[in-house]
Amino acid sequence: MDQDQSIPVNHDDFIHDIAYNFYGSRLATCGSDRCIKIWDWNRQTGLWILNESIGAHDSSIVRLSWAHPEFGQVLASCSLDCTVRIWVEQETNMKNSSMRWRGLMPLGDSKAAVHSIAFAPEYSSLSIATGSSDGKVRLYSPTDPVRLSNWTVNCMIDFVPGGATDADGPLCVSWCKSRFSSPHMLVVGGSKHKNVKIYQLLSNVFVELLELAQYDSHVLDIDWAPTMGRSYHLIATACADGHIRIYKFWSDPSLAKTHLSDSLFVYDGDSDDNKDDANMKALDTSRHPDYASASSDEASDDTDDSEDSADDEDSEDSISADDDDDNDGTDSDPDRSSSASGGGLYASDPDRRGRQRGRPSAPRSELASDIAVQPSVPIRRIRWNSSGTLLVSSSDDGVVRMWRMAASGTWREVAAVNAEKDAAED
Repeated sequence: MDQDQSIPVNHDDFIHDIAYNFYGSRLATCGSDRCIKIWDWNRQTGLWILNESIGAHDSSIVRLSWAHPEFGQVLASCSLDCTVRIWVEQETNMKNSSMRWRGLMPLGDSKAAVHSIAFAPEYSSLSIATGSSDGKVRLYSPTDPVRLSNWTVNCMIDFVPGGATDADGPLCVSWCKSRFSSPHMLVVGGSKHKNVKIYQLLSNVFVELLELAQYDSHVLDIDWAPTMGRSYHLIATACADGHIRIYKFWSDPSLAKTHLSDSLFVYDGDSDDNKDDANMKALDTSRHPDYASASSDEASDDTDDSEDSADDEDSEDSISADDDDDNDGTDSDPDRSSSASGGGLYASDPDRRGRQRGRPSAPRSELASDIAVQPSVPIRRIRWNSSGTLLVSSSDDGVVRMWRMAASGTWREVAAVNAEKDAAED
């Protein structure tokens, strides 16, 4: 690390979570002392200045989440007292006046501890998902989006059929942050059944899309990475067995068949003479997906027309029409369109005809990496950076580790910060 700085947060007990706002200029901390402390970054001095200390809950506060700044300065907290609270900054009041942050009515629908909260992405309306130990995920939104008042439950996921208790462990939730993929997707990890599932919000109802995996240990945290132009999603899970598991997820399986899953275009079955042409074609289709779909559809239509007219006397006219299309610059040869795996969005796709008839193909996923952290201790938190290229984890040994994917596709540790060692040296 180029520079580190110790912040005297002055919590009276364990710190359970920290959360930066969208711009990284404000920091919130919470802990077992039932307090939330909010800090502002001073650009002139380079120090974090206390904005407010809030006595927020009746029990330990375990998670914080900031809303997007277009909704104002809004912070949410959840606690072992089975409640969620929303905090709104009152900029007219002085800092450290105990009136700077206004707490709204506690959300107490859960019958067990609430362990996870996450505001929905900014492209959606203002809403927040909560995961609690009763085995349910609840989606809240305000009926008055201007005053941010009267938060109610819009819909709910019964993640653990029959319910659960605090002894079964927490639930963790994370939203898909991409506005260009299938919207309103949410991933949920649970401890009782040790599984991870992806849901999509459709007409105020969460529909299960896919179960990623079942584990042999508890899932303690989960985070959905920003896509940043990738044709797939990355989802990381932190487990009590000391493993970090990273999954690739395709909401549209046709993209998984294009082999554009990495930073380089790789085509199976291409000869050296044809690789350059295939790469140029992949670049064209990746930059213009509509062209790729149209080109594939035209190729299939020409193929169907040729088959249907094989026994007709006008087959020669059909062939000449195809030749005219080729002369116009349109690649209507089905063999050419599928010669490079991934040359089109539907190349070598057996489910293409089903999608054309309106039957969506099922999403799919695969395990991209299984990282065994040494020493083997529970991994408590994981977070992606803003581009989804760097993964940060924290574990029970007091070490924060940073992971990055190498050119070979394997994830390796690139940095580590031992907070306890650094505190002892100070």
